[in-house]
Amino acid sequence: MSARRVAVDLGASSGRVAVGVLVDGRLEIEVVHRFENHPIDSSNGLVWDFDKLFAEVLSGLSVAGAAGEVASVGVDSWAVDYGLVSDDGDIMADLYCYRHSRTDGILERLTDSERETITSLTGLQLLPFNTLFQLKCAEDDLEGADNQLFLIPDLFHYLLTYRRASEYTNASTTQMLSPVTKQWIPELLEWCGVSESFMPEILQPGTNLGELSWRYKSAQGLANTEVILPATHDTASAVLAVPMEDSETCAYVSSGTWSLVGVELQEPLMHGNKGWSNEGGAFGTTRLLKNMMGLWILQECARSWESLDWDALVEASIPFLSSARTFDPDLPKFLAPGLDMPDRVSFEIDETDRGKIVAAILVSLAEKTARLVHEVAQITGRKIDRIHIVGGGSQNRVLNQLIADRSGMPVVAGPVEATLMGNLLMQFHAAGDLGSDTIRDVVRRSYELTVFEPKP
Repeated sequence: MSARRVAVDLGASSGRVAVGVLVDGRLEIEVVHRFENHPIDSSNGLVWDFDKLFAEVLSGLSVAGAAGEVASVGVDSWAVDYGLVSDDGDIMADLYCYRHSRTDGILERLTDSERETITSLTGLQLLPFNTLFQLKCAEDDLEGADNQLFLIPDLFHYLLTYRRASEYTNASTTQMLSPVTKQWIPELLEWCGVSESFMPEILQPGTNLGELSWRYKSAQGLANTEVILPATHDTASAVLAVPMEDSETCAYVSSGTWSLVGVELQEPLMHGNKGWSNEGGAFGTTRLLKNMMGLWILQECARSWESLDWDALVEASIPFLSSARTFDPDLPKFLAPGLDMPDRVSFEIDETDRGKIVAAILVSLAEKTARLVHEVAQITGRKIDRIHIVGGGSQNRVLNQLIADRSGMPVVAGPVEATLMGNLLMQFHAAGDLGSDTIRDVVRRSYELTVFEPKP
């Protein structure tokens, strides 16, 4: 059995700490700590409870170390949100949630010239919650501030090692980084009112940041633990674990609260990308993708209905799937949390029955996913013949079948824990533990996939 390595995966609704080992060329994972994560509606609007998150991460590391020596740890998370660290090392102010209302209307206020400049320099889809626009809306707070910006996983790595750095895949989501030079764009930093010194140096996945700080290495099992950067954007780690054998003929969907639909390229597609995002991937690849709303709408409906039984909700929708009315899941009205989510969907489909609402959500998500897969095939000129779905949404058999039916392509579901696998296997790769295997070779050996064939 190999060394024990730890992945911390922080999602916008929950977090996990998992231990991974290699056994006979397969990755075995044990989740040793789970915790909830929700933004807090504070006097300053939606913010993250960072102190709680960091305490949970340390608890998970403690559990992992108590069971045996931990060779390394790496943290991944959702994108775009950030914290500010002073020269003295203090975390400054609130960590705003990307669903905060402060960026409402920011895209509508952009001039045509600003839109053209931002998209041509970054090759990214314009999304109001991207870090660039969050900073633009915080200009007054940043004026004269002598701080540095750390994206969420960078903040955790900083606290664990005191190394100031920004990992590339997550930095690429900020709308402040060039996918060509892979460096911060001075014009855009100036546009949102910050200096180049405000942004840390950019490091690639697999970089070893060194050992844990003395504050934490005294705990059992952590004396020799190193911190190794995974692809810290959770989608980048998930895509790394997509078990495709030929990336030229496959599309992927990282399915969860959000759905990220795209293909893997060797170079960014900067012209003619029709609003698709060039986000950084591991090993110098580009993730050409679009963000679309995922199971968030259903999550909020279930919360409103006080229903924890997702299987029962999906089962109740089945009689209504063939006649379901559809809507655009990316309407701005669906972004904010709220117990009125069922009412928002009802308004779009003119139905109030719970089964019909769930059916409308599932069919609408499937139709938009299929449309995006066909669109990315068209703009890249690729002949895509299958769709790989990874992440929590890959367990939703009804949604997987709907996507296969609407796209006319086989859907390959799994692994569910793609983000954890990508995080851990990057650490094993960086340590030289994989030998001649690629990360995807190990994934294919480690997980039994399910195929959904399209039906008429």
